[in-house]
Amino acid sequence: MQQTCKQCSASFEITDDDLAFYDKVSPVFNGKKELIPPPTLCPQCRLQRRLAFRNQIYIFLRTSSFSGKQIFSMWPENAAFPVYDNDEWWSDGWDPMAYARPFDFDQPFFSQLNALRVVVPHVARSVTNLQNSDYCNNAGELKNCYMVFNTTGGEDGMYCEMMNGARDCIDCTRVPNAELCYDCCACGDSYGIQNSDGARSCSESYFLRDCLSCRHCFGCVNLCRREYCIFNEQKTKEEYEAFMNTLDLQSFNERSEWRRKFMEFAMTQPQPELKVLQGENTSGNYISGCKETHESFFMRNTENVRHCFGLSDAKDCEDYAIWGDQAELLYECISCGINATHLLFCYEVLNGTSNMYYSQSCVGCHDCFGCVGLRKKHHCIFNQQYSKEEYEQMVPQIIDHMRKTGEWGEFFPITHETGPYNYSLAQRYFPLTKEEVERRGLQWHEQQIPEAAQAIDSSQLPDKLPATDDPIIVKSALSGRPFKITSQEIKRYRQFKVPLPRLTYDERMEERSRSMGEPRLYDRTCAKTGKPIKTTFPPGSPWIVWARDEWEKEFWT
Repeated sequence: MQQTCKQCSASFEITDDDLAFYDKVSPVFNGKKELIPPPTLCPQCRLQRRLAFRNQIYIFLRTSSFSGKQIFSMWPENAAFPVYDNDEWWSDGWDPMAYARPFDFDQPFFSQLNALRVVVPHVARSVTNLQNSDYCNNAGELKNCYMVFNTTGGEDGMYCEMMNGARDCIDCTRVPNAELCYDCCACGDSYGIQNSDGARSCSESYFLRDCLSCRHCFGCVNLCRREYCIFNEQKTKEEYEAFMNTLDLQSFNERSEWRRKFMEFAMTQPQPELKVLQGENTSGNYISGCKETHESFFMRNTENVRHCFGLSDAKDCEDYAIWGDQAELLYECISCGINATHLLFCYEVLNGTSNMYYSQSCVGCHDCFGCVGLRKKHHCIFNQQYSKEEYEQMVPQIIDHMRKTGEWGEFFPITHETGPYNYSLAQRYFPLTKEEVERRGLQWHEQQIPEAAQAIDSSQLPDKLPATDDPIIVKSALSGRPFKITSQEIKRYRQFKVPLPRLTYDERMEERSRSMGEPRLYDRTCAKTGKPIKTTFPPGSPWIVWARDEWEKEFWT
């Protein structure tokens, strides 16, 4: 069936498989199934709404609402709700049940839920088991990391996103099990490579794109199991080493010029329509070890999922973004996972949860509706305890009320998002100007650093590394925003023999993210065969795009 998105007016399809899924996950109370209606927003607008609830890469310095001490937090000082430091939030020093309230059938559900949300304390950061890694978020099992995000297991990383199991990496995105890499994106199992994109199992190379198992290569694209190549031309070991000895990649200007030459060369080479590794009946991009995974992006080990984003180890889910880790039967959720089963319309619900509906920041709970901040509770509504019989009787009444107000089946309104839109993951893929954000009733935040008045223009930075490790305040070459390069950072850049950055860390992360494409598929034709393909390269893109099977047959076999 065809629907028209109530936000952007785009036409979108709801398939028979979608309808069967909505029926499958519709909750049952007292033997009666409460059917979930089809969505009213298109997949892109649904994704934007969910991602508005995700602060992926930002940290704020603020005071704890519990103790008043200075803490690092994913919430700015002017957040609409209390924020407790992690140890305080997990302690017995407060009781989430103290905020319980009855449901008012004369008021809309979402306005009541938001009134509860803004009084219940929020945890400062989503982290576990960090050692000397205070400036990190959405992370666990990190050691000696600085500004590392969305990562489980990493050591000595700096300004990285999704460096799971990696060590000694700087300015990298999606580099699982990598080591000593700089400015790389989607380069798993690699060692000592720089300025590369889509290089897997490569080592000691510079400026690679979509290469596999290559060593000692420079400026190469689509190579497989090659060594001593320069711009795809085979060289002897002596020729390659002589060429490398002519380079001074500590120079910002020289490295930038080689980047320009590399991109010019890369755009003459075919690109695969999608990045899929061991996928069975899949559609989307950056998919690994998945089957029956459709219209989904950045997925690993998933099965029977659709319209999903950023999941690992999940099955039988739709419209679910971020996390996984043994998740099943989730619909319209974000930042939920770890043995999570049957979650509907939830945000940050985790650790052995089941049958949770319209809830946020709940841990180890089951059978709750409209709850915030609960731990190991069950049969609660708006943080108020009920018996199983009372819960089973009352929830269908609330759902019927939500049907009348048009709220049942909808995710939390984007106007109830828990942080500034411009600091959310939605801004990465669905950017809005400050005026657009404010016109839609969303939040916008301007963050300043105390030393901003001391900032120098990026053009005043030395072409090579400075003589000392003294910290420097710089204005971004892109936005003019001031940012600080610390002494420790300069030492790390010196270790890697790379020049100082000219952009803020988040601008660098966004630049790498853009190289991986949008979470959106476009209809195009294969430049080699003319057959229809679906790709994240939009129509009009200058890249030469081939069907994935044609590309693999030509270059990686």
